[in-house]
Amino acid sequence: MTIQHAALTDPELHEPIGISGANADEIYTADGAGSGAWTAYPVLATTATAAEVNTLDGITATTAELNILDGVTATAVELNDIHLTLDIADGSADTSYYVVSPVDGLVSKIRTVIDDVVSTADITVTSSIGGVSITDGQVTIATAGSAAGDVDSATPSALNSISAGSAVKFAVAGGGAGGAPRIHLVLTITR
Repeated sequence: MTIQHAALTDPELHEPIGISGANADEIYTADGAGSGAWTAYPVLATTATAAEVNTLDGITATTAELNILDGVTATAVELNDIHLTLDIADGSADTSYYVVSPVDGLVSKIRTVIDDVVSTADITVTSSIGGVSITDGQVTIATAGSAAGDVDSATPSALNSISAGSAVKFAVAGGGAGGAPRIHLVLTITR
């Protein structure tokens, strides 16, 4: 009587051929030609230092939380950018506003968008850290041709280093008396 392997039930199953000669921690690796061999379990080759490996020490994220990153296409630079927002209710009010940085880094971009036209005079938003003006850190929102949704920006080039817990000051000036639009500001800090 011939018994087909596909018809075997659990009590009739057996260990793979050659298991008695395999060493502990070896796995059977098929060669693709109908045979194979027992070999040592492959060890992941890495060039990470002990310090680099230890950066994972203390991670409490679950597998599901870590898998959220599956399919992320952002670059390391993009992942290192922190974006902070500030709403300025009236661009015509000459006053100062502050945002606290949660990280050490460089102020790399300042963007504004307005909700309405600038009716009287240009509005300037000048940034500083610890009383020192950020080089190329001023945004000018022009009166001429302004409209809701206009985006203006500045790309700081120097004196833009900030420490976690430090504030960036935004001094708003111009805009004329009353009726200037609301300004939404986005501050980008690159770690």
